[in-house]
Amino acid sequence: MDFGQIKELIEKIDASSLKVFELTNESGTIKMSKNDTAPVSTEVAQPTPVAVAKPASVTPTQENTVTKPETVSEETEDLEGIHEVTAPIVGTSYLASSPDKPPFVKVGDVIEKGQPLVIIEAMKVMNEIKSDVSGTVHKLLVEDGQPIEFGQPLVQISDAN
Repeated sequence: MDFGQIKELIEKIDASSLKVFELTNESGTIKMSKNDTAPVSTEVAQPTPVAVAKPASVTPTQENTVTKPETVSEETEDLEGIHEVTAPIVGTSYLASSPDKPPFVKVGDVIEKGQPLVIIEAMKVMNEIKSDVSGTVHKLLVEDGQPIEFGQPLVQISDAN
């Protein structure tokens, strides 16, 4: 939507009895509200990318079966004393603070509670994900630049205290 269209929309809403108006399309979202004492305000937001999961194909024999996510391995289920740190947000994973720096952790590292493990970028904000236990890094479950979902396992820590 260009500025001329937005201006025309403002004029039409101003002339109507509407108090609040919101329009969302592929270009973004426009929210407008008016009252008798303040001028009409407008807000234009960029669209937020949404991850869309592809539906799994179901055959008649699979209809009533439960499948495990690919990120969980059989090995994980049988290991005792393993703690998984999971993603608190959706975003993109980074294993180091910058491309020219070494990764925060690697398999076999002994880590302390509160030590950074990965960064998840969400809406241009870098969120440092820290270990909530002390122990030894057993397995890194994500790669640098990988899209991350909420609750997705990131790192396995063994001998967790």
